[in-house]
Amino acid sequence: MKQRVLFLSPALLFITLLLFVPFLYLLYLSFMDQDYLYGGPALPGFGNYVEAFSNPIYWESILNTFRIGATVTVATLVIGFPIAYIISVSGKALATTLTVVTVLPLFVSVVVRGFGWIIVFGREGPLNALLLWTGLVSQPIQVLYTESAVIIALTHLLLPFMILPVLASLRAIDKSIIDAAMVLGSRRRDVFLHVIIPLCAPGFVVGSLLVFLHVLATFVLPAMLGSINIKMIATLIYQQVMIVGNVPAGAALAVILFVFTMLIFGLIGALRNRLNFDSSPVEAGQAR
Repeated sequence: MKQRVLFLSPALLFITLLLFVPFLYLLYLSFMDQDYLYGGPALPGFGNYVEAFSNPIYWESILNTFRIGATVTVATLVIGFPIAYIISVSGKALATTLTVVTVLPLFVSVVVRGFGWIIVFGREGPLNALLLWTGLVSQPIQVLYTESAVIIALTHLLLPFMILPVLASLRAIDKSIIDAAMVLGSRRRDVFLHVIIPLCAPGFVVGSLLVFLHVLATFVLPAMLGSINIKMIATLIYQQVMIVGNVPAGAALAVILFVFTMLIFGLIGALRNRLNFDSSPVEAGQAR
C-alpha cells in the first residue's frame, strides 16, 4: 500500500498543483467583486452567481450551449456510427486507410480549420458557388456567422471522438454471438438491431460524453464562425475576462460550467449502471 502511494505521489502532486489549486483560486475569485482586482476591498458574496442566473443573456448562452451540444452529439452519432461500422467490417487494408483518414484531421489546428470554414461558408465560397450552380438558390445565402455554420464545423471537428469509441465497441463484439443469433434463425436486420446496436451502447455513451463535453468548453470555432451572434458559455467567459475585464464574473461562469460538467458525468454514470455495461455480452445483446 505504501509503495502504491509513493508511486502515485508525483501524479497526485501534479494534479493538485495544476488542477485543484487553480480551481480553488477560481472559486475564490467567483465570490469577489470586480473592484477587488483593482485594489478594492475583498467583499465576498453571491452577486456574480445571482447575475449569472438572472441575466437573460447568460441564460441564453447556457441554453444555446446545451442545445448546440445536443445537436452536435446527435449529428456525430448519426454520421459516425455508419462510418465506424464500415471500418469494422472492412478488410485490413481498407480499415486501416479509413481509420487514418478519420484520425488525420485531429492533427490540423482548430484555428486553421476555422479559417478553412470561413472560406467555405463565405458568400463567394465553394458552398454558395455549388448552390448557385445547381440552381437551388438564385443568390448567395448567409451561412457564415450563423448557428448552422457553428454546428457543421463542430460536427466535423468532433466526429473522430464519436467514431473511435464506437469502433472500439464494434471490434470488441464476440463474433460467436452474431453467429449464434444467425444459427438460431435471426435475420440480419434483427441481428443488427437487437445484437450489434445494444452491444455498442458503451461506445455510444463514451462518444456522446466526449463530444458533448467538448462542445461545452469549445471557444475557437463559435468565436470565428458565429461571431457575437452565437452566444455560448465559453465565448461569454472569454468576453467577460478579456473584453469587459470582469474576471470574477468569468470565474463564476467557469464554476457553473464545471458544475454542469460534473452533473453530466453523474448522469452518464447512472446511465452506465442502468445499462449494466458490466454484464456479459450475451445478456446485453440477445437476439430476438
